[in-house]
Amino acid sequence: MTVYPRRAVTDVDMRADDAHKPGSAVLRELREEDAEEVASLFRLVFGDERPIDALQVASWVRNEELKPEWLRVLELGGDIVGYGDIWINGDEVALDVVAPGHWATFFDWAEERARAQRLRRVRVLLPAGHETEPVVEQRGYRLWRSNYTMQVALQDTPPEPRPLPAGLEVRPYRPSDEDPLRAALNECFANDPFFHEASQGNFREFYLRARAFDPSLWLLAADGQELAGFLLAFPERAGEHELGWIESLGVRPPWRRRGLGEALLRAALGELHARGLRRVGLGVDAENETGALRLYERVGMRVVRQGNNWTLDL
Repeated sequence: MTVYPRRAVTDVDMRADDAHKPGSAVLRELREEDAEEVASLFRLVFGDERPIDALQVASWVRNEELKPEWLRVLELGGDIVGYGDIWINGDEVALDVVAPGHWATFFDWAEERARAQRLRRVRVLLPAGHETEPVVEQRGYRLWRSNYTMQVALQDTPPEPRPLPAGLEVRPYRPSDEDPLRAALNECFANDPFFHEASQGNFREFYLRARAFDPSLWLLAADGQELAGFLLAFPERAGEHELGWIESLGVRPPWRRRGLGEALLRAALGELHARGLRRVGLGVDAENETGALRLYERVGMRVVRQGNNWTLDL
């Protein structure tokens, strides 16, 4: 796993980072015109660990599922010096933040929101080994769970396909598949600790309206009229235009342990290879108990990054 060290951050940053004159800094809602400055902060602090570009940041403002008050920037002297957003799911507030020298402002904000709504905890995801990890530990956060980014380097010839289980066929996504696919997604990932149940609005904003959505790269395995499994791929990952990305791979319980997952994965790698892509990645829970890690390793995927989830119990 690769760690990209950035600017050194100390506990002083968290205790006294906003040591400027009262009223000189403004924590306000994100605007589209802030996109380039926010993307620059991600590049400065996290480098290749968080390859977010301005187009991606601007899309957050237009996303109808994200409340404007959940997306904030810290403006100081006309410059954007920090960004943070929260997502409230169940009894948890998930914080995403990049604010060199101003971390405390956003942690205070997220923790105050959680306490005001009597939620159980705050969670933040950070690259493993990043200088911010000791900082959050000093605030009382504890390491909870990790996830991996895995990638495979494709050769000049596409990966060898695998036959589908008997009686199944694979086809691309059609608009009429929206509701059954959303139901299957929620069923397959119900026990995933990082999955947010996809409502109709959530599915449309985060999946169907996702950047570079291409229905021909969404592969659905059908058993007659039943949806048995699915793989949702994209021809790029935001900020990484030469990296194909597998967003979700799921097989419904009655069709598991029959080789369907590997057949879908190899078919998707072949489709992405045909488009000229030579690297493909995905994210997975490091403690996944469904055999997904072994499946990904069988097709040549290897861990290239690790993210650590830190939580504060309130």
